[in-house]
Amino acid sequence: MADPILRVTDLKVSYGKVEAVRGISFDVPQGALVTLVGANGAGKSSIINAIAGIVKPAGGKILFEGDDITRTGAHKLVKRGLVQVPEGRQVLSTLTIAENLQLGARLLRGGAAAAIDGIYDRFPVLGERRQLPAGSLSGGEQQMLAIGRAMLAEPRVIFMDEPSMGLAPKIVDEIFNVIEEIRAGGTTVVLVEQNARRALQAADEGHILQNGSIVRSGRSAELLADDSIIQAYLGTGGSTK
Repeated sequence: MADPILRVTDLKVSYGKVEAVRGISFDVPQGALVTLVGANGAGKSSIINAIAGIVKPAGGKILFEGDDITRTGAHKLVKRGLVQVPEGRQVLSTLTIAENLQLGARLLRGGAAAAIDGIYDRFPVLGERRQLPAGSLSGGEQQMLAIGRAMLAEPRVIFMDEPSMGLAPKIVDEIFNVIEEIRAGGTTVVLVEQNARRALQAADEGHILQNGSIVRSGRSAELLADDSIIQAYLGTGGSTK
């Protein structure tokens, strides 16, 4: 079996005296879609922020393609191909859509214009409104912009933090279609998502978190088929809000 593209071992994350992540370990296979699900405050975002270099772990080790990146800064990891679509989109609202995408393409050595055109082809609404401020877009359109901006960095691994948050069901469907397209294109996806049932339906593997610890892991289909998992962690509505 091939080595995982990401290996997280005994990861700990603390904010002052509060221990948000309590020694969790998991692997992410090359080309897979892996999801982290659990209630708000379970530690999901802290995990991907630590892997992406946004917060410093309090302990443990993170390997990317066999290299120790535990203490590597986010800007260096982006250059290596670890890119995050943050919770809340975080587009630059006063800049135009085109300017947001140009920032996303800043690491490309060539072909930036063609790459941006590819984003406009995938998300026509962005192309139609490219000269408008990003803040004028709806929540779903801003999520499309955030994903498009991240894809321009040519990620090997893309972290998605709550991409469906606050979006209408129809828009959620489109966002998940995009996520599955990204994985089908060969990019490894690590997904943090409040809609646990939908995330597990899309993912190859899932890890269920509670109070900063992984309480269950497995193939997503197996987790979804386990009534005890659904009752204890997913709820009848399929959401972990």
